[in-house]
Amino acid sequence: MVPRTIKGRMIPKILIVDDDRLNITLLKFTLKEKRFDVLTAGDGLEGLKAVAQFKPDLIILDVQMPNMSGFEFMAELKSLAVGGDTPVIMLTANDNMQDMFFSEGVKGYFVKPVDPPKMEARIRQVLGITGEIM
Repeated sequence: MVPRTIKGRMIPKILIVDDDRLNITLLKFTLKEKRFDVLTAGDGLEGLKAVAQFKPDLIILDVQMPNMSGFEFMAELKSLAVGGDTPVIMLTANDNMQDMFFSEGVKGYFVKPVDPPKMEARIRQVLGITGEIM
């Protein structure tokens, strides 16, 4: 199969926004191993700057962060001229929040700790990737 390009690129760019450095490290390692281009941000403000600067194809967003929650980030993201329509997958320690996520337009969510094969499958589904990532 021919790999699908995302916004003209062969390698999808994913932004992880999470204040937990260990979680970022684990997700980054897992996604890079699957050939995704991975960017990281340690909080919501840094994440919004990264969206504007790097225009990721997908955002993996933690719900509970200091200074700006994942929901506050989503509200700000929607107001951006560039990147406001970027799909988001949420991360949470609370598995009772699914209704809130989907009402915010989130494309999926995972309860920590994340199962890497399920995460990769959901990312591929959201981005419409069916072939290998080049």
